[in-house]
Amino acid sequence: MDNFTKQYFERCLTEFSQYGFKKHGNAFVRVINDVFQNFYLEKLGTYSYGRECRIGFAVLPLCQKNLDERILNGVGLYYLRGFERSHWSQADRWRYEVNIIDSIIDDIMRYFKQYLIPFFERANSCETAFDALVDLEKHFNETRLMNLSSAGINDARSEVISFDSAKFFMALKNRNYDFALAIKKMLLQQNIDALASVINGGFLTEKALTERETNLEAIRGEIKRLEERDEKYFQDIILEYEAHSKEILKSIINAASKKT
Repeated sequence: MDNFTKQYFERCLTEFSQYGFKKHGNAFVRVINDVFQNFYLEKLGTYSYGRECRIGFAVLPLCQKNLDERILNGVGLYYLRGFERSHWSQADRWRYEVNIIDSIIDDIMRYFKQYLIPFFERANSCETAFDALVDLEKHFNETRLMNLSSAGINDARSEVISFDSAKFFMALKNRNYDFALAIKKMLLQQNIDALASVINGGFLTEKALTERETNLEAIRGEIKRLEERDEKYFQDIILEYEAHSKEILKSIINAASKKT
């Protein structure tokens, strides 16, 4: 462990244990109400001007399918530097050398205290996290466009709200079936387009074709249930996934507590 990493972890333990965060590998994690929150350090490489790192973070619903697999493999949907404008070429990361480690860590801590912790406090349940994530993505998109503009790049894409699985399961938990339905319809179209592409390319075996067609039927089935507002079906799924995630996370956080 290099000096930067050592100091970073020590500062995080000092500053954020009071909020219930536990160190797990390169990440700090906590469960609050019905969501999982984490932030983690990602070392990117060594260059002639020094080293680079970035801080990723996420808020995920406990009712998300296969949440434990995502946690164990590392998870980060957003990057900390997105809260403020920065030079486009390094918009999501920090550069540091040995002689400026203290100032870089101080800046990272400032981002944590000024932006991330208040965001986590707002996004402390599926009910509040859904809107908090939508607002976050709008803000991050604004800073992204400003960063590109300052570099002389125009981006006309309307990349604002991502239709990801985290917000899908939050929507289910919140009984926001219209949003969940929109995600499933988008997923269906993506799978149809992908299937057509591989069929045209002649790269699909009979077995793989059957598996893909079965997956399409499963998505269509869920779309039908969403259109019919089959609340019991989806709430039963939510309860099952949430119970599984809580059990897995309990062991992870207990193990992390013993190490700190």
